[in-house]
Amino acid sequence: MRSQFFLCLFVLISLAGCGGGEESASPAPTPGPTPTPQPSPELTDEQAVRLLMQASFGPTDASVAQVAQSGAEQWLIEQFALPVTEHLPLLDSTFPQDEIYSHHWVETWWQRSVYAEDQLRQRVAFSLSQIFVVSTKDARLLVDPRGVTSYYDTLLNHSFGNFRDLLEAVTLHPMMGMYLSMLGNEKPDEERNIRPDENFAREVMQLFTIGLVELNQDGSVVTDEQGQPVATYDQDIIKGFAHVFTGWHFAGRANWWDDNYDGLSPMQPYEAFHDRSEKHLLNGTIVPARQNARADLAMALDNLFNHPNVGPFIGKQLIQRLVTSNPSPDYIERVAAAFNDNGNGVRGDMQAVIKAILLDDEARILDTSGTGKLRDPLLRIAHVMRVFQSRARDGGMGHEFVSLNIGMAPLDSPSVFNFYRPDYSAPGTIREEGLVSPEFQITNEISITRYVNYMFYMAWFNNLRGDEIIENDAGIVNFDRLAALSGNHDALLDYLNLMLLDGQMNDTMRTILMEALDYWSQGDADWVKLANVVYLITISPQFAVQQ
Repeated sequence: MRSQFFLCLFVLISLAGCGGGEESASPAPTPGPTPTPQPSPELTDEQAVRLLMQASFGPTDASVAQVAQSGAEQWLIEQFALPVTEHLPLLDSTFPQDEIYSHHWVETWWQRSVYAEDQLRQRVAFSLSQIFVVSTKDARLLVDPRGVTSYYDTLLNHSFGNFRDLLEAVTLHPMMGMYLSMLGNEKPDEERNIRPDENFAREVMQLFTIGLVELNQDGSVVTDEQGQPVATYDQDIIKGFAHVFTGWHFAGRANWWDDNYDGLSPMQPYEAFHDRSEKHLLNGTIVPARQNARADLAMALDNLFNHPNVGPFIGKQLIQRLVTSNPSPDYIERVAAAFNDNGNGVRGDMQAVIKAILLDDEARILDTSGTGKLRDPLLRIAHVMRVFQSRARDGGMGHEFVSLNIGMAPLDSPSVFNFYRPDYSAPGTIREEGLVSPEFQITNEISITRYVNYMFYMAWFNNLRGDEIIENDAGIVNFDRLAALSGNHDALLDYLNLMLLDGQMNDTMRTILMEALDYWSQGDADWVKLANVVYLITISPQFAVQQ
């Protein structure tokens, strides 16, 4: 009852809320220009945490100290230099080859997302996975967790490379081939009533590169003389790309109809099933007849990559995933400019794009007037796991079946459109003001209740034996770091305010939590007090929102 009382009270309130001298006989020398002071690269702890909330899966004591000392740009440079921490080697070394199931891929994702050193790469790859979507909702992918893990590693390996290479690697991965029907896509054959599948042709344009309408470099929509949006492509263009994407199947087959399955290697072309006719692509580009499949593919991907929409279209979505749901047009344009030219004449340099996103004033200067974003439940849970360096009692992460509890897991979206769309706008004030709120598309009474219950499980219960719950034992969250602060409630709240809330705890919230801590100190075990305060903070609106 005491916990319920403070929980209700907490949620209700947190939702409301140089002197002169004698004249010289000769003219004084003209002073030179005042040197422009160079800003110190060092950051406050709060600024360091804010960067880590945007560019990693959450802060740790060590990472906060590192970022605060080195500064944002130097930390990015150091992260770019780290080797890739892939998932597939861990999956293969942890579980028997003949007993690997989909939840083992999810367990591996949690291990890497929480504990990998290359946090920036891991976070960018997660963002890319919500753009270049494949999903284990497809039964073929569900039963190939090694293939799914390989696909995610493909995103990791290209996160800091060139977008053109990323686009080709995604296109040829067999998981994408199965998910969007490019694998096994055949050239036209009227006698057999075969027409090239248009699924991948549509989505590679609509979702992966250019979008539905022409864009200015600031992300605004190009309109015609009647004020209507100008479409980027029509059915003829879809047909052209669909014919390009013919003749590709699993690698290593002796022929098209062989039964060799390879969910890891890039798809390979089988020329007998590739359409060698002329094809019309974007902006008047024509693929000449009689080219082979690889030449056609290269022309098609170049055609997409060089379209002026890619910079603002992809740049805005990465800003939304990392920093804020509603970047200004100027912010989008600056990121698009970095995509178009990294300063050395190179287009599509992902490192330049990431630096432009994370070092921009709109990312680094805190403005509470409406910027920021709602964080999805996976990011919030990962944040808690990293702050407290936590694991489940069996040595794993404890979240391999997280989708059953919160309705969301990595690479498990209900469709190619991700869990939520980048242009979703919640009804009410947000929509009336012309803003978007992507993560609100999956936020409702059910999802909130599921998340609140899940955080209770994380903070309180984990040791299950059959139907029996072993009480008076903390859950997944590791309270070792907090135990040293338990006797000093001011220091405890200061630490939690920094590490969980980026210093955004207001006076009302702090007062409620202080009163609750004082109350729980009256006879309860020390871990009960710590579990309650972590639980209340992690279900608060302040924790859900990234400023």
